[in-house]
Amino acid sequence: MSSPRVLRYFGVLALAVGWITIILAISINPWFSLAKNALSDLGAVGRENAWIFNSGLILAGTIAALYSIYLITSARSKLEILASTIFLMSSIHLIMIGAFPEGTYPHLFVSYWFFLSAGIAVLLFGASMLVKSDLALGISLIIISIIGFAGAALIPWPSIGAVEVFAIILLSIWAILMLRRF
Repeated sequence: MSSPRVLRYFGVLALAVGWITIILAISINPWFSLAKNALSDLGAVGRENAWIFNSGLILAGTIAALYSIYLITSARSKLEILASTIFLMSSIHLIMIGAFPEGTYPHLFVSYWFFLSAGIAVLLFGASMLVKSDLALGISLIIISIIGFAGAALIPWPSIGAVEVFAIILLSIWAILMLRRF
């Protein structure tokens, strides 16, 4: 069974929805500072207009989940299926960030697992491209993943929000590069 080819673009679409959500939520919350806050502060329990951030993440996560299903159905190896499945898990965690906003018990857990599993998926996609002899794409994806994990651990970020934006930028590059896969 194969997925509709239009789903090929859903990785980029999910990130576009995510960026629009973040920019819109920041623009209507003048108290927010990328130097002091986590992005999830925009959707925290009790915040005015938190629904904009949370529903945007749920929508972005749903689109990303559809993209991951496309990746699974178009996979060319077991390693690619594994990477796609881990990305599906990451997408579900993104949905749960919106469903369980800051101030609820599972929020911290689902937030960390979203970023961790997305980074692992990018690394595994890189490895799967190397196995399939697409050296340029494979090496690029592995470098993106290493930069993400090393940057998150080693750079003294001013806030959680700053490191989150760094990770989302890397995921954006990944999604654009994945268009090259087909």
